[in-house]
Amino acid sequence: MDLENSKSIVWKRRPFVIAIYDPNWFLKVLGYLRKRGLYFLIYENADKIPYFSVLYTDYYLFVQEVSIRNDVLVMYDPEHNCISLEKAILKTRFKERYEHVTVGIDPGSIATYVVIGDDELIDYGKVEPDKLKDEILEKLQCIPYRETVVRIGGGVDGWRLALNLKNRLRVRVEVVDEEETSGLTKLESILIKNKFLPSRNIRIDKDLYAAIRIALRKGMIV
Repeated sequence: MDLENSKSIVWKRRPFVIAIYDPNWFLKVLGYLRKRGLYFLIYENADKIPYFSVLYTDYYLFVQEVSIRNDVLVMYDPEHNCISLEKAILKTRFKERYEHVTVGIDPGSIATYVVIGDDELIDYGKVEPDKLKDEILEKLQCIPYRETVVRIGGGVDGWRLALNLKNRLRVRVEVVDEEETSGLTKLESILIKNKFLPSRNIRIDKDLYAAIRIALRKGMIV
């Protein structure tokens, strides 16, 4: 690889390589990266790692093998800590943390949530409202960030849920006007998909779109 091509990789995003020895953790990380839509490579040997890569591993022998590569940043995580995995992903973008993490929630009998960090969709899912607090706490505990806000679509259920989460999460909670987030033009759907869901093989539904729009709009502080 010539110097110009090497520089172009660095300026965009460092390649991400995983070298995980524990089979259960390997499957969990694999599923998470695929859900995120992140491009990654699986470790074969030190010579085949692309230039300027970030290597995430849980095995000290892999650390020793890759020590011959001064251009590779090794993130060693023998304890299988989810926040260490996220820090490794952040390193591919030359970052230590997210400046702003926003949780957007479209309430209902089954709530749909998204977690957006610095304009990047980190995670998403559906959960019963009474399990939402634990779900959000679990997600936020795995993400290094400077500040966070939880935004919830309004309405009777939205305000009730917002007050509940405010008391239990100890973060800033805002309620967003649902009329501003319901109904999508075809252009808006395309723009949201291209920005937040470009490479994810998932079923896109109106609730997911609504949760993203809620996350992107400022609301009334609870």
